[in-house]
Amino acid sequence: MIKSEAWIVLAVFVLMLSLGLIYFLRGLAGGGFKRYERVDRQGGSALLGKGVMNFAVWSVEPLVRLLQRCSVTPNQVTFVSLLFGLLAAASIALGHFGYGFFLALLSGISDVLDGMLARLQATADRGGVVLDSTIDRYVDFMLLAGCALFFRHQFWALLACLLAIHGSFMISYTTAKAEAMTLAVPRGAMKRTERYVYLLLGLAASAFWPQGLPLLLVIWVLAVLGNVSAALRFKALYLSARAG
Repeated sequence: MIKSEAWIVLAVFVLMLSLGLIYFLRGLAGGGFKRYERVDRQGGSALLGKGVMNFAVWSVEPLVRLLQRCSVTPNQVTFVSLLFGLLAAASIALGHFGYGFFLALLSGISDVLDGMLARLQATADRGGVVLDSTIDRYVDFMLLAGCALFFRHQFWALLACLLAIHGSFMISYTTAKAEAMTLAVPRGAMKRTERYVYLLLGLAASAFWPQGLPLLLVIWVLAVLGNVSAALRFKALYLSARAG
């Protein structure tokens, strides 16, 4: 018998497939697919292409306009992202992966919405950027910490969670260090958006697998590829700093 939280996952994927079909048909009818400056700036990777990222931004545009009409501020949306992240982490720690998936998805959507809303309201400033980046780091930690709490009695699984946390923060650190030194930000796999998507997929699949095996496999991918990517980024940053 399928649990209620698994039905939530199925409903979300049906909605996403429906939106994807509309996006595809509109793109064909309109002579091309909509592109966003935010996606071009972040860039895609071999593991998460710009097409998927452009679709994700397109799909939440109506929500941005709704928030605008309701006079919601970007900072309010940012704190909602934090709240959803905390609830998602608690759900994951308790083994409710379907609920964790849904709440983490809402947190991720909120993270996209706050920046889009700030640009729509022409209220984007450096303070908002700092707040958004800080909350992102908290949400990243909380989700993986929730995984670590669930797998706390399994040594190798717990190790994977800790390595995944380390890799995610080292990738963010190289980006921040490059920006602080006014150097080109090193490119590579396992950017935050990419890590987030894989974690969501692992949670969704684990809603049908009580022991969380799909989630654990994803965490090992994040742990290995994340730390490899961080090392490569450090190397590129080091060479760039020496050359400058």
